[in-house]
Amino acid sequence: MLKITIIAAALLSTAFAAPAMAQDADTLSGFYAGADVGYAKPKTKLDFTPKAGAAAAGSANKTGFDYSGFVGYGAVVGESLYLGGEASLGAGGGKASRNLAGSRVTIDPGLRYGAAARAGFVVTEGGLLYGKVGLERRKVEASIIGSKKKLTEKGLVYGVGYEQLLTGNLSLRAEALRVKYDDKAVTFAGGEKLKLDGNETRFNLGAVLRF
Repeated sequence: MLKITIIAAALLSTAFAAPAMAQDADTLSGFYAGADVGYAKPKTKLDFTPKAGAAAAGSANKTGFDYSGFVGYGAVVGESLYLGGEASLGAGGGKASRNLAGSRVTIDPGLRYGAAARAGFVVTEGGLLYGKVGLERRKVEASIIGSKKKLTEKGLVYGVGYEQLLTGNLSLRAEALRVKYDDKAVTFAGGEKLKLDGNETRFNLGAVLRF
């Protein structure tokens, strides 16, 4: 993951290095809100124990459309150090299914929300390269034929991003994020048991409005 993070940061920095309407780095300080879109690939390892018979293991993976909204605050400290934090609300990723021990197990990710810290450096005029780390909760529906269970996963989110001012209060950003969720276990109405171990990778592009 570290190699992917470094490569992504370098590519993002190169792509946005010289916009036509870059502003002073101080403009990056203050409150902001925005939205982003992209794609997410949730992966969930499954351990399924049927009502009768042997247990089975597998995974359910599916790439899907991703979107979220966010609000936050940040400030440039000194000449180039940036510190801040933001809260987000979103959804995405695809519904995935897997046949295990004679049953069709389906995992459907839903709404997610969380908060994260951002820290980085102003690397060009009006350009910010940053890292992000925070906590997230995600709603998930696990189902087999005849029974459904809803649960909430807790996760650690981390990654890198690049943001570039285009005008005095509008900027664009790109992020590559990874989320590692905690393990969960559910028991269906018929007595079947399912253990989930999930993670997710996201790549998003967003627009930011500063106040």
